Amino acid sequence: MIQFKETLRVLSVGGLLLGLSVYSYHVRELLVCWLYFSVLFVCMMLVILIGELGVYAGEYVAVWARSTAGMTPVLEFAAIELPLKNIPEPRKLN
Repeated sequence: MIQFKETLRVLSVGGLLLGLSVYSYHVRELLVCWLYFSVLFVCMMLVILIGELGVYAGEYVAVWARSTAGMTPVLEFAAIELPLKNIPEPRKLN
């Protein structure tokens, strides 16, 4: 027989439902619904949390992109003319 310490307390509603689930089919249905909606609630909260983090990350990326847009690229200062070759007739690639 399992003996609990005095400091360990079982949630009264959960313990009552778990104890009665042995005898009642309706209590087992209630436990399954309770578990189902608990998992549904946790999944919904995770989706909302991921959405909030996505919005925050999007704002951060937008601020970062605006701050880098004012920078001038290094290649702009290098005035190098590339030698281009004129091709009189295009070649066919086989």
